[in-house]
Amino acid sequence: MNNLNKNNDIDINIDSSSNNTNNSSNNDYNYKELKKIKENNKFDWVLFKRFLKIIKIIYLKPTIPIVLLVILFGLAVGSTYLSKYTGIVLANIYGSFSTGNKELFLKSLFTGIGAIGSSALLDAIIKFIVSIMAWRWRKVLCLYMQSIYFKKSLFYKIIAFNDKIDNPDQRITSDIDNFTTLLATIVSQCITSPMIVIYYTYLTFTTINWYAPLIVYGYFFLGYFLNKLVMSPMVSINYLQDKLEGDFRYLHQRIRNFAESIALQGILKENFNVSQENNINSYNNNNNTSNIDYDKEYLINNNNNSLKNRKNKKQNNYNNNKNDINKKYFNIDGEKNEKDLVEEGQAKEQFDNLLRNKKRVICWQFGLNTTSDLFSYLSPLVNYFIISLPVFFLNTKSTLLPAEVTVQSYNCIMLASGFSQYISVSTNISDLSGYVSRISTMIEICFNILNDKSLETDLVSSSINNTSVSSSSIPLESSNNFSINHSDNDINQRKIIINNGENIKLDYLSYYSPKGNKLFSNISLIIEKNQNLLIMGPSGCGKSSLIRIINGLWPFFTGTIDKPNNDKIFFLPQQPYLIFGSLESQILYPFSKSDSKRINEKEMRRMFSQFELEYLLDREMEIKNNQNIINDLTHNWLNQLSNGEQQLISIIRLFYHRPQFALLDESTSSIPQNVEEKVYQIAKQLNITTISVGHRLSLLNYHSHLLKFNKNKNWSIEKINNDNHDNNQNNNNIYD
Repeated sequence: MNNLNKNNDIDINIDSSSNNTNNSSNNDYNYKELKKIKENNKFDWVLFKRFLKIIKIIYLKPTIPIVLLVILFGLAVGSTYLSKYTGIVLANIYGSFSTGNKELFLKSLFTGIGAIGSSALLDAIIKFIVSIMAWRWRKVLCLYMQSIYFKKSLFYKIIAFNDKIDNPDQRITSDIDNFTTLLATIVSQCITSPMIVIYYTYLTFTTINWYAPLIVYGYFFLGYFLNKLVMSPMVSINYLQDKLEGDFRYLHQRIRNFAESIALQGILKENFNVSQENNINSYNNNNNTSNIDYDKEYLINNNNNSLKNRKNKKQNNYNNNKNDINKKYFNIDGEKNEKDLVEEGQAKEQFDNLLRNKKRVICWQFGLNTTSDLFSYLSPLVNYFIISLPVFFLNTKSTLLPAEVTVQSYNCIMLASGFSQYISVSTNISDLSGYVSRISTMIEICFNILNDKSLETDLVSSSINNTSVSSSSIPLESSNNFSINHSDNDINQRKIIINNGENIKLDYLSYYSPKGNKLFSNISLIIEKNQNLLIMGPSGCGKSSLIRIINGLWPFFTGTIDKPNNDKIFFLPQQPYLIFGSLESQILYPFSKSDSKRINEKEMRRMFSQFELEYLLDREMEIKNNQNIINDLTHNWLNQLSNGEQQLISIIRLFYHRPQFALLDESTSSIPQNVEEKVYQIAKQLNITTISVGHRLSLLNYHSHLLKFNKNKNWSIEKINNDNHDNNQNNNNIYD
């Protein structure tokens, strides 16, 4: 009984403290993240220079954009000029009412229909041109960023070697779209507004006096100053909001991609909830038994006050613990709480961070909207104050005719509306600045990675290379217990030599993780054609990293690699990559039908029949006949095939391309061993030399040499024979 109480108390305290810790950690995350973003993204000269860099990109081919701007400018001039007649028409209509002139009224009415209709048509054309500009700018900017993003596998390097870019997919897609749409709107406002301001400055000056435009200017300069104070903090807040939105979307994208695994693991939660209920029942039963014992003892010794006090104290402890358990296992309505899935908890936490920052956005947006709308709504009063000056304050006029009031009022309102557009532009600029920071920082970091010489490796052709690597390399039968004389330059240099495809040589190779942790040192070996090499070792020791180094994906090494060109080496990862498209497209990858490469139906069926996968071709034919596929991009095989089927399709892709060397990173881990044997038999028939990473001991049957890594960062090479194979099968830990 006492042990149960203690355990429940501990559980409750841990649970409540963990909730407090999560809340405080969320607050600390938001504060630190926002503080960091504020330091790097301010409404200042740096932001303006970043904006100019983006403008240079979208005007790389300036002819069409400039033509659109000229058309937009001409439409703005025409719209501004036509708006003048609206004021004249209104003045004539008011005059016809005061004089009772029906003919003037009808004439003004039809004139107004023509003028206002023409203005509406011009406004519609302006909006159309603005949409075309946004479309054009998005096309140019998106294609520019994609050309950088796919250059030299930069899309991989950003994720693997750099942690400064969050959600690059969001920056290329939605951020560019929002940026170009807002920019086109702002450009439209900045073109039409000056026309209105200049033209109606002249009209207010001529129809009223010099002080009229001066008062309007001062009024809206004050409004801009107040908006500037509110806009500055919104740059970093909007930037953080875009980042949180991308993180939240990416989290749900992962849940969609791993839905089956999450659902299978989530079944364990049901057993956990059952155990909770059993704990509650056990607690109640134990307490009832204890109370019965106390009651018996109390009946025998009913005069003992200390015993009575002990019983009351015990009952109070029970009630308190029961309340704590009810809070832990039941909600306010008395329903049992069920523990959330880990993914649901992460989604709630991420969404909580998003909503918390969204409240900041709403609050600051409220302040910006308040100042913007206040100055817009007060402008009519300022207008009437200006008109009243000669009558009530300057005493230059005794009265004003209705027609004069209409024309002067309309001119002041139009001048104010021109400045009001500038005020509304400030709201759009605060949103635009966040997109400027996200897009420009991605471009900057992309170029930093592309220009980073530490990520580049010298490529030398073997025909012009005078130094032979084989003199310092050792055969596969040797181990790392050897002594070879090297100069410091040989050891510290990083070089890849391209040969004619006869072998792969590693000369004094030391390689590292992207964070600089040394994995293995001084590996020297020669992998001749038709000598299959198996790499084995503990999980996470660096086996796959060596494959990445040999393939040229990672530049984190010193020494020399002598290997064939990349078109003679084919890499298959453990998790196959299937593109959107037909089965033929899967086999052609990384080439496509547009590269003038096609596989006839007979050849496709022959390749798939090797692994009894013809039913996939039949399934695809049925889909096409039912017209359930609109285009190749809608056909997602990744969600329709098992892991084994996916690995077999990638293996068929390997056999179709017939490289001289194949790098297999646990690429047969999801297929049966009898099918795995067939894979290596076909590879041998096609003269494909395999370098495999794996844990299955059955792989020893298909390789001639074993490169063995252990947990102490030592390596050794041995020739595989039947005796070694038998010993390895009997050994519990092959990596020791």
